[in-house]
Amino acid sequence: MNPGVGQATALLADIGATNARFALLREGKLGEVLTFPVADHATSYGAVAAALERLGSAQVPQTAVLAFAGPVDEARAVMTNAGWDTTEGELRRRFGFSQVRLLNDYAALALSLARLGDGDRLAIGGLEAAPDSGPPAPLAVLGPGSGLGVAALLPAEPAPRPLISEGGHVTMAATDRLEADLFALLREDFGHVSAERVLSGPGLSNIHSALTRLQGDVAEVLDPATVTHRGLEGGDPLCRQALDLFCLLLGTFAGNLALSYGARGGVYLAGGILPRFPDFLAASGFRARFEDKGRFRGYLQDIPTWLITRPNAAFLGLAATAEQPF
Repeated sequence: MNPGVGQATALLADIGATNARFALLREGKLGEVLTFPVADHATSYGAVAAALERLGSAQVPQTAVLAFAGPVDEARAVMTNAGWDTTEGELRRRFGFSQVRLLNDYAALALSLARLGDGDRLAIGGLEAAPDSGPPAPLAVLGPGSGLGVAALLPAEPAPRPLISEGGHVTMAATDRLEADLFALLREDFGHVSAERVLSGPGLSNIHSALTRLQGDVAEVLDPATVTHRGLEGGDPLCRQALDLFCLLLGTFAGNLALSYGARGGVYLAGGILPRFPDFLAASGFRARFEDKGRFRGYLQDIPTWLITRPNAAFLGLAATAEQPF
């Protein structure tokens, strides 16, 4: 990228619990995406300054659209895990941005859904396209990562609107005896067993640990990457079972979202974990469990489910936001 050509019109950022990603938008075209650990900077302001320098912006862009993993209102974003507390006013004061918009990270991802092409997603069972049922239907997205993000995209004029929730913290329901026994153990550890307690990186470790204890063994604490690696290799039956159960629980939760949001347009899967084993997910019981809602099986059979495969998909939503009137 030549920093002297095509003045950047906007700084975009997708800031998760672990990594911060920045890019410049120039004349409607997204530049390279810079990624670095959130832990590298004590504040978001330090991260923004470093990003502008490393991305080579000749001048400070007029607009900044920043998405954060955490509670966001129109003027302030607070990240619990990182301790970053960011305000629109302070961004204007420090950097001279004329326009600033703060978003939740899953608001940005939800806004990207309508812009995804066929090459940006992988069908996970069921239909590959939403049925032609007339007016646009809501879309839902969920993503296991450091936590569990949840959002929806609702049809609206002049543009679709994201609906953000704390859906990752709803109580996770068991569908059989194994899950009931596993959740009983996790309640001993956490009190409340939310969806995030099992559908996240730490959640995958929680599933493996609880399965170990159910066998009467001392719990071996494995990190999510190890559980995933051993489960995919097939040489560790307990890790394989943990990965299988993870996919089943994901199907249960995704089906719940489809019903709760009326997401007839489709349910999208995102986050940092699932892209590591797309083939395993597609061959798992995810889709069967997604549809397993008794009298509403037929309703869910018509709803497509996709895994987002496009890297940094949230930047499509960030760019769309930057291009809208403030």
